[in-house]
Amino acid sequence: MSLASRSNVVGDPTLVALMGACIGLALSVSACSPDYPKCDNDEDCHQGEFCVNNLCQQCRTNDDCPAGQRCASGACEAIPGYCTSNSQCAAGQVCENNMCIAQKQAALKPPPAPTPGGACELTPVYFDYDSSTLSDSARDQLSRNGSCLRERGTRGAQLTGMTDPRGTEEYNLALGERRAQSAQQYLKSLGTDANLSVSSMGEEMASGSDESGWARDRRVDFKGK
Repeated sequence: MSLASRSNVVGDPTLVALMGACIGLALSVSACSPDYPKCDNDEDCHQGEFCVNNLCQQCRTNDDCPAGQRCASGACEAIPGYCTSNSQCAAGQVCENNMCIAQKQAALKPPPAPTPGGACELTPVYFDYDSSTLSDSARDQLSRNGSCLRERGTRGAQLTGMTDPRGTEEYNLALGERRAQSAQQYLKSLGTDANLSVSSMGEEMASGSDESGWARDRRVDFKGK
């Protein structure tokens, strides 16, 4: 720029004010945008990040992380032992309140069936926690129930599945029905001719307050028609 041009700029109050405003705006923008990952608020961070102690981080609390993860030092990490079903736990463990815990020995064996006196009786079949799979003892009891149906000449029976009180009402109703269906299918595989219908009460009739009581709640009841 020539001396004459510089003189014109310095002497023109409008140009001087415009240049001052531009310089002030540039300084203001620079001051309001800290260098990433530094921040003053969430708007200074990438999408999905949070400004915590003036640093952009993945999470602020556990609620910011997906299920099965927790917020640790601003980052989401997997929760050790987290589960949503027994299949995710090691042998001898069960999933309870989203954590794999050791299964008590009492839960591994269903309570003994009552000893019938005189005429044969249709007795309940018991199941392991959160399971509709028939154990060996359950199969044995179903065989006895099948023989009893034939001995009585019973034309039909109602199989009602039940659960312990843990879990949601909807889940327990479905689990109770699966248990009743497992018992029904096994009896049919044995050649039982009786008309077997299934239903579920879920946790409605549960009365246990600990593992020994819950083990009695996890069953299928039989009622001849």
